[in-house]
Amino acid sequence: MATAGDDVDAVSSLAEPVTVVGDERVSLTPDLVRTLPSTARTVTTACASGVRHTATWTGVPVDAVLSLADAPGETTHLLVESTDGYRSCVDVATALEGLVALVRDGTPIADDHPYATRFVAPGIDGARAVKAVARLETRRLAAGTDPETLERHR
Repeated sequence: MATAGDDVDAVSSLAEPVTVVGDERVSLTPDLVRTLPSTARTVTTACASGVRHTATWTGVPVDAVLSLADAPGETTHLLVESTDGYRSCVDVATALEGLVALVRDGTPIADDHPYATRFVAPGIDGARAVKAVARLETRRLAAGTDPETLERHR
């Protein structure tokens, strides 16, 4: 299996660490990311405008990241926050299929955008594919709690 460090340009563009919160708190620094597995997934994202984009994203699998932070077994959702406070709350089953992506279609994200990371997962809409990921936090939501109450979309 490849490691995220196999794409040195993409890892080097990770200017700010990504904080991951479970029972433990972990900072995804470039040095740590280089040691983690890397996965490529082809994901189609539907934007609010109705336009659909399909791309192959490469990055660190969310399940590997959550293992580092010792995600509690009762986790129901993952709160994903960007550097500007934009937040999405994704059910954990969907989130576990996702990536903290550093590369899109073979090009480091930072080469084409003012950010280096993006949370992507099959089956989530474009509004939940958070750009410039700053924090991933496990959450246990009580039955009947609307996860959208934790979100901040612009």
